Amino acid sequence: MKLEEIFTFENLYDAYKCCRKSKQHKGEVIRFETNLSSNIINLINEIITKKYKLGKYKEFLIYEPKKRVIEALPFRDRVVIKCFCDVVLIDRIDKRLIYDNAACRKEKGTMFAIKRLENFLRNEYRKEQNNKIFFLKCDIRKYFQSINHEVLLSLLKKINFSSDEMWMIEKLIKEQPNNADVGLPLGNQSSQWFALLYLNVIDRYVKEDLRVKGYIRYMDDMILIHRNKGYLQYSLSKIEKKCEEELKLSLNEKTQIGIVKNGIDFLGYRHILNENGSITRKLRASSKQRLKKHLKTLHKLREKNIVDDEYVYIRKNAFYNHIKDTKESKKLKNETFPQKN
Repeated sequence: MKLEEIFTFENLYDAYKCCRKSKQHKGEVIRFETNLSSNIINLINEIITKKYKLGKYKEFLIYEPKKRVIEALPFRDRVVIKCFCDVVLIDRIDKRLIYDNAACRKEKGTMFAIKRLENFLRNEYRKEQNNKIFFLKCDIRKYFQSINHEVLLSLLKKINFSSDEMWMIEKLIKEQPNNADVGLPLGNQSSQWFALLYLNVIDRYVKEDLRVKGYIRYMDDMILIHRNKGYLQYSLSKIEKKCEEELKLSLNEKTQIGIVKNGIDFLGYRHILNENGSITRKLRASSKQRLKKHLKTLHKLREKNIVDDEYVYIRKNAFYNHIKDTKESKKLKNETFPQKN
């Protein structure tokens, strides 16, 4: 597609509406929509004449689930990226990913990944009616910060994007904070899709060459299920080599081989395959403390009338749905949802 076909007024307007959700009160959003039509038209002109440049990244820290640096672009740039992802990137990249690549994709996500993992465990149990099954958990060291630009661009060029589409893609990859020549900013939607594609090399290697059926990936967290511990050790050496040689990545200290009856830590839960084939899903201690902290804060906001009862009802039920299938769900519900006097 040509730039003028991608960045139409209608496409940018739709992207703007999505980007402003829950951010209507932000100053940069208010300023953008004060002269909305003019701002969108100016963006179109800048892009189709290829004079458009990304704005300055703003850095801030988040501390949950762990300390991370988020690099966010100004609102107008987020609108451009949202438009480009919706019209060009998502469909073209998504169709090249394996089914069990679970993060950020439509009709997938955290619970999809968890249920796929547990389904793999049950299937493996049925083969010999015992839980003498092993897992390999691979985790990439500083994944987003380590993505190599040239390797990523070579992977994207295989998708046969048009020259105009590649112009925007190269801009999103190369115009980085501090002019870094490696890594992707965590705050961009495009970075998420580039990151999903980057490890597709490993996904296909595990499924098609190593022939491991029990495999699930959530961004850079990879789980392989197999009855043969030796084969997982072999698989680990092959994955590690492929990451280093082809993707310029390395595995971190969280990478491990274990037995599933002792539990697999994955996406905030510990998944334990019992002797009878049932699965116990327990919240990790850190996840439990984080959940209690969120709900305690929510209760304080309600007491001070900063949020209303409807908002509290929506949030507390979202939290409960997150933990409802865990061993601790009833106890946590009673502890963390106090009633307003």
